[in-house]
Amino acid sequence: MNAGALDVGYTGDLSFLTVYAASAPIKVIGGTRSDAKTQAILVRQDSPVQSVADLKGKRLAGTRGGWGQFLIDATLEKAGYKIEDAPFAPLGPVDAKIALVAGSIDAWAVWEPYISLATLKDNARVVANGEGLTPTVTFIVASDNAIAAKRAAVQDVLQRLNKARLWSLDHLPEYAKNTAELTKLPEDVLLSAYTAQRTSPIALDESVVRKIQEASDRATRYGILPKTLDVNKAVDRSFTAAANLN
Repeated sequence: MNAGALDVGYTGDLSFLTVYAASAPIKVIGGTRSDAKTQAILVRQDSPVQSVADLKGKRLAGTRGGWGQFLIDATLEKAGYKIEDAPFAPLGPVDAKIALVAGSIDAWAVWEPYISLATLKDNARVVANGEGLTPTVTFIVASDNAIAAKRAAVQDVLQRLNKARLWSLDHLPEYAKNTAELTKLPEDVLLSAYTAQRTSPIALDESVVRKIQEASDRATRYGILPKTLDVNKAVDRSFTAAANLN
């Protein structure tokens, strides 16, 4: 999007803020929210880690600059630990999954469908989740150029995405079957993930902006974001009004 190769994209809110902080010419035009429990910290079935209290001193992996790193930091803080109390390994989902199975890391912070994949296929256990810690919002974003030059088309795409998301909530088995064919992930894994997430379109209202601002400020304090951001300036609410989500 920064290079002008894409007009519209779908990304985690913190990932968006990381790019926005680098002055990328993009804005949030819509979004979805999932159940916060569908961001979680996983351990192997045979791990001695039974609770958050056992994470101190353990090797924890997650995405750098994303919700994996944020969830680890927020979970440690909630437990009364310092961020430095557990070594952080910046690994993407594929590498982290392999590392957890091999035992080269002790715990992995990730989201669906990787949670269902790990628990159903590798017998991993959940020891913590994002409830009360993360907004669990995914943003639909557009470039400033697309908003200016292709507004009607961008609005149409957003409305189609919202309509499709609402359809999926009432057709989870069919949705899982179709996306399994596209992604090559197991159908039972995707059905488990979608059932847990219950991902729904959201209006970009004051409440959402406030929650993202709080998360953004925490991410800055954790050192994940390089500076404090004004989330309100990163959001174009006019698309929400046109989509009749308020």
